[in-house]
Amino acid sequence: MKKAVSIFLASVISTYSLTYVNAQQNESELTDNQNLVTNQGTQQQIEKHLSHEGHHSSALVSAKDALKALLADIKQYRATFNQTVVDAQQNVVHEAQGVLTMTRPNKLRWETTFPDETLLIADGEAVWNVDTFVEQVTVLSQESAIKDNPIVLLTASDNATWSQFSITELNVSVEDEALRSFQVTPNEVGGQIKTLTLTFNSLGNLAALNMLDTQQQISTLVFDNVETRFVLAADTFAVDVPDSFIVDDQR
Repeated sequence: MKKAVSIFLASVISTYSLTYVNAQQNESELTDNQNLVTNQGTQQQIEKHLSHEGHHSSALVSAKDALKALLADIKQYRATFNQTVVDAQQNVVHEAQGVLTMTRPNKLRWETTFPDETLLIADGEAVWNVDTFVEQVTVLSQESAIKDNPIVLLTASDNATWSQFSITELNVSVEDEALRSFQVTPNEVGGQIKTLTLTFNSLGNLAALNMLDTQQQISTLVFDNVETRFVLAADTFAVDVPDSFIVDDQR
C-alpha cells in the first residue's frame, strides 16, 4: 500500500488532500438514525463487549456540559492506539498503530509506527505534516485546518468553539464496566467529518473514538497504556525539519 495518512489526520487537517482509499463518491448521505447504527457497528471494534443502542440518554445541553467536564479534566493525555478504517460496505481499508499525545490548549502530536512512520504536530498555531518517505513537510494554519471540525474539542476549552457543535450522550451497554459515550455533530454542514463519537472508561479517561466522514468511511481508534500525568518533553510539539526536506508552507 502506498504510504497513507489515516483518516484521523484527515480530520485534523480536513482541507488537506491525503492519499487514501476512498469510498464511492456518489453514495447517498446517511440519515441521523443510520449514523447511530453505523456508529453502533463501529463501536463493537472498540471493546469486544461494547455496543451502542442508539438512544439519547440526556438533554442536549447537559450532554455538552458532561463532555466538556470530562475533557477539561484531561489536562494532558498520552496513549498508544490501534486504528481501523472501514468503508461504507464495512470493508477494512486501512489499519495503523502509533502514539497520540495531547495537551490543553490546542496541542497534539500524532505519530504512527505501523505500517508506515508518519508524524503530524499541531503546535497551537500551525499543523505540521511530516512525510519522511518523500522528505517533505506541509504546514497549514491550525485555525483554518480544524475550523468546524469536531476533533478540535479534544483540546479546546473556549465557549465559542464548543458552540459550533451539537452533542448527544448515547446509551452504552457493557459488561462489568461503566462507559460513557458522546456523539459530536458540527452545526454547519460541509466539513469532512460528519460525526465524532468519544467513549470514556470508568476512570474518566478517553478509551476510544470513531469518526464518520462524508465518504461514509469510519475510523475507529482504541487507546491503550493511557497516561494523564507525565513529564512532557520540551520538544514534544516542535518540528525539526532536516535541511534536505522540502517545506510546503500553505499558511
